[in-house]
Amino acid sequence: MDEAGIEALLATVTPERVRALSAQIEARQPEVNRGTAPLWEILEELMHDVPLMDAAARYQLELRLRKAVKVAVSMVAGMSLVEGDS
Repeated sequence: MDEAGIEALLATVTPERVRALSAQIEARQPEVNRGTAPLWEILEELMHDVPLMDAAARYQLELRLRKAVKVAVSMVAGMSLVEGDS
């Protein structure tokens, strides 16, 4: 994926999209975990259509997406991002 494609993908990480993805993921969670949507699952959804790339490039893309998701979450009332140890 070239830089233009990455920028286009990053532009899709809006507060509305993150809220919608979180709601979809949360609905699939076991009842005990309802109210949560793991960041890795949000990233997986965002990267669903990303073509295969080498591990280093994919990791760099994931870092950029994480940052974009964090910004988007900060703009959604009632949502918060809790980072874990992993």
